[in-house]
Formats: sequence, structure tokens, C-alpha cells
Amino acid sequence: MKAPSELEKKVVQALPTLAGSQRKIAEFFLENRDLLPLLPIHEVAKRVDVSEATVVRFTQALGYKGYKELKDRLSVSLEDRMGPVEKYQQAITKSETTPDVLHLVAQNVAENINDTIHAIDPAQFSRAVHAIIHARSIYSIGLELSYHFASVLTYMLRLYAYDAHQLNPAILKFKEQVAYLKEDDLLICFSFSPYSRETIEAVQYAKERGITIIAFTDTKVAPIREYASICLQIRTDNIMFTNSLGAVTVVLNAIITELNFKDKERTLKSLKIIEENIKDDRYFVT
Repeated sequence: MKAPSELEKKVVQALPTLAGSQRKIAEFFLENRDLLPLLPIHEVAKRVDVSEATVVRFTQALGYKGYKELKDRLSVSLEDRMGPVEKYQQAITKSETTPDVLHLVAQNVAENINDTIHAIDPAQFSRAVHAIIHARSIYSIGLELSYHFASVLTYMLRLYAYDAHQLNPAILKFKEQVAYLKEDDLLICFSFSPYSRETIEAVQYAKERGITIIAFTDTKVAPIREYASICLQIRTDNIMFTNSLGAVTVVLNAIITELNFKDKERTLKSLKIIEENIKDDRYFVT
């Protein structure tokens, strides 16, 4: 059985206070929650036998500006409840012709980036940068796709001479490796839906040991949030099941760029080394 959505909870909570016509709309919504995102306001009014103004008042009673905002929220809620098969079926049945996939994916990534920019608290972002600069050592963890995010961040940090390491699940369980971290170390975790239990348990253990934790995750209700000292929310919605990479790479690049501006001496030393290595024709072709 699927857990009730946030919108369903609102309707159920408001139900006892709603008068006749609005109560009819509420009951229609609860019975047709997956159909409602597809119905224009005049169709809802017709089916419930009320005026469009009554439908608008119903949505406002739930705290929305109007029917359109409620409908948009329902659409997002419906997509969030879709499994991989349902998402794929929806994608291939939206159009009888092959879509312009390049522009479709680019638009999806652009929306993810825009939403991420608005979702990340600038104060949390600054705290994350400060924690990286002042950490004794930095450890990154993640599984599945998140393993590769952790790998990229570790590479970028080591490039600028930070003592960064990636925990390898092939050696020991994450929790066992966290046991060796010190209080002045920093743990950076990547946890995106579907959330890895092993990652969450390791981060929980790190919190118990007083270690500062930066979490990259995708929603306000992600389980990793409970244990993170600093949380950066990144939207990773994708047309298919896997998480989209675009917004994550933007945030990682922003973190490194901010480090370059804040940690000038370290950055300058690192750039001189990078420049010398690039000129070495044993390794690079220029």
C-alpha cells in the first residue's frame, strides 16, 4: 500500500472543516487523485456539479493560490510515485513520434539546475566550503551512481592538495571504515533515491562519533538529512529511472570554484604544480 502524499494528508486534515460543495470536491480528489492532474478546472466543476469558483476556493482552503498550482503539485506527486516501468511507459507514450531527445534532456537538466540553485541555502553552501577548508582529512562515500559522484569530488579536491579520500565498499563496510575517522575529519556523503541503507547507517554512526557531515541529497525528506551537519539539496529528476547528473556536477564545480576563491594560497600552489605537469610531454600532449 502506498503512503499518502502530502496533498492527500492536507485534504484529509481539512475534510472536517469543509462545507457541502467543498467537501464534495475533497471527496472527488481523494477518489481520483491520479486523474486530477489531467483534468481542466471546468471538467472538475462539471463532474462534481459545482461552479469553477467553488473549485478555486477549495484549492485556496488547502493553502494554494489556485487550481493550477494544486494541479502542478499533483503532477509532481504522481511522477514521484512512479516506478521505473511506469516512467518508461509514460515517456514512450507521450508522443507517437520519436521526441527530440537531445532538447528534451537538455531542458530537463536546465530545470534541475534552476531548481537546485533556488533550493540550496547560501549559508549552508558557505558552511560546506568552510568545513572543507578546515578539515584535517576529507572522506567521501556513496554507492551505485553516488559512488562515482564521490569519486569525482575526491579527484577534484586532491587536485588542489586537500587530503581527500574515497571510502571503498570493496574493502570494508562503510561503517567499519568510519570507525577510523577522527573528530576533526570531514565526511561527505552522496545519497540520492533509492537511498542506500549502508550509506545512511555509516553517516548515522559518524554523527554519533561527533564527525562533521556534509550531505548531498535530493529531497527535503531524504533520510540522510537527519544525520547531516550540512545539507545541500540537489534536484536529480530524470526522464528515465536513473538520477540526472547535470545539477550534481554544477554544484560540485561550484564548491571547488568557491574553494579556489577562499583558499587562495593552497590554490596558487596547486595551480603551479598543475602547470608544471601539463608542460611535461611525458604525460601530456600540448
